[in-house]
Amino acid sequence: MNNFVSGKNDRDIDYSKAFSGLVVFRASLLTDGNGRAGERLPGLSKKLREWCCYSRSRRDFVLLILSAKITNAEETEASIRQKISISRNTLKTIINEAVNLKIATREDNGVISVAVEFYDAYMESYLFEWKMMDPDSAKALSVALQGVSKKYITMSVGNAIVKALEFTVLSRAESVKADRKIRLSDVGEGDGLNLSSWVVMNSFNRDLLLLLMSAAITDNYLSISEIMRRLHVSRNAVKTALRLGIDGGFIIESNGYSCSGEALKGYLNWHYAVFSAFSDDLLSASAIFYEYLAQ
Repeated sequence: MNNFVSGKNDRDIDYSKAFSGLVVFRASLLTDGNGRAGERLPGLSKKLREWCCYSRSRRDFVLLILSAKITNAEETEASIRQKISISRNTLKTIINEAVNLKIATREDNGVISVAVEFYDAYMESYLFEWKMMDPDSAKALSVALQGVSKKYITMSVGNAIVKALEFTVLSRAESVKADRKIRLSDVGEGDGLNLSSWVVMNSFNRDLLLLLMSAAITDNYLSISEIMRRLHVSRNAVKTALRLGIDGGFIIESNGYSCSGEALKGYLNWHYAVFSAFSDDLLSASAIFYEYLAQ
């Protein structure tokens, strides 16, 4: 994996700055007063926004069925359960809720598909979400993704927007799969807790990770009370998650909480590795998309 965090590569692109801006933006969407959805997916009904962001398993389920539509794949209960490692009963509950909310449909052959109207509404809301990114961060990401791609492919802005939104869904869906090859940290032997295993241990650690990484980037450490407000979780749950992260060596406490410098470095490099796994077509579309947002 390329180690770019300490500086710029031979194309003189500051990947660290670009991916740091992405992390800070995503963390900024986690606001207090708006439920667990925060500012994410503006335009969707409150009920749908809250359901999609309520827990890690529900969010991962939505990503998988969205991804399946984009790639013309088919998902069943068995395939979904295998990919996101949840119990049979939990998945049945999620599917029943999703069908009742018209998020998903269940076919006679067992295929679970995203409902067409929900797919369209989600992608439109997702575009509104990205439009909240500040122009400087968007411009830096545009330059970075041009650098990640091996060959830059030109296309219309309209086509690029569609492809880029699909790309962000696909990349996020890939990153939540239990059998993913690119992880935040290596899976060690034994019972030791690393960053990858910590992220999936409860319903909110993935969002907590964003807050902690953003705190490390901005040198604005977090209090337990702020974490509680922004993630809408209990004090005891937050304290337990932080304690385990401190014991694991990737969370630090110093007048507040943040991720360690080494964890941040690995996290930003992980972004590079994830993006590098995708085609030049999708990377180029995303570069054009972020340039569009910067304007």
